[in-house]
Amino acid sequence: MSTKEIGLPISLDSGIHNGTEIKDGKLQLKEVAIDSTGKSVYASKGVWESSVISIGDKVTAFQRVVKTIVGTGSNVDYKIYTKSSTNNADWSDYVEITYLDGKINSPVGLYARIKIELSSTPAPALLTVDEFTDGKYNTDYVSSSDGSLRLKRNIPLSPTVGSHEDGFLYRTKIERSKLSKINGIVFQ
Repeated sequence: MSTKEIGLPISLDSGIHNGTEIKDGKLQLKEVAIDSTGKSVYASKGVWESSVISIGDKVTAFQRVVKTIVGTGSNVDYKIYTKSSTNNADWSDYVEITYLDGKINSPVGLYARIKIELSSTPAPALLTVDEFTDGKYNTDYVSSSDGSLRLKRNIPLSPTVGSHEDGFLYRTKIERSKLSKINGIVFQ
């Protein structure tokens, strides 16, 4: 009886992506945004799980997972897990591979699945919500023209002036729903 080593190529396109995506044929964390400087912002973690892989014959051993890692950098970590089944219904638990030699630690079966977990250390990103420079939020009580969004502290009013025997009477109406508190009234 002879022993043969059979390699099964696994497509990363099929399977379940959760926080991951395929870009230029490589598995990576999903791009979730572009920061204000044009740099990509990625999910902090993600998981890819393969479709069911049919081994197609009785095998005596699962030997190893061969992987190619490109440009992971110092802030990306990965873990690779496998599980197996003899009938495609009852599955073993996911077991992490041995990274030194890629050894698969799952029991032998006719079917297999692979799971890859990716995680990264968050990198600083500059995200601009709004520059508040064009006055689009300006109202009677809010100002947004000078680069910041702020409540107006001094609200000029145009009261109705009426004469009275002892002087003048200044009168204006302020709707209660517009203000929650009046700290003071100053006449100039």
